[in-house]
Amino acid sequence: MLESEAEHGIQYWVSPSEIARLLLMRRVPKSVPGYEPSGYRVLGAIIPDLDEVMQIEISKLPSPASPILPLYLRPALLAGVAIVQHAGPEMLRMLSGHMIGENKARFDSAIEEILDCSRQSFGSSQLHLI
Repeated sequence: MLESEAEHGIQYWVSPSEIARLLLMRRVPKSVPGYEPSGYRVLGAIIPDLDEVMQIEISKLPSPASPILPLYLRPALLAGVAIVQHAGPEMLRMLSGHMIGENKARFDSAIEEILDCSRQSFGSSQLHLI
């Protein structure tokens, strides 16, 4: 999907790279007292046991200073992107339920912006067909 978008200009209901960005946002797990906030990502709500792997390798997670995702986490991210892409906008709304506080507000704002843009581009492409 990422290659199709980048190399061939194929459009989906939302950009796979936008989904990847959303899946790497921090989340606050509701059931973990004394959590380390940098160790939990939205992707962990989709991929079982990913939170535990990320806790072990917390120093290697992407940050604004070092945005490169480690090789061992890339398949999980690609799987998460495919799952969300296949499930549609409802999956993004469901993932929002796994967040609280400021992170939830930022995530909700990001998905509303993405969904608004996708509705506008989809509508204009439908008008073009008419």
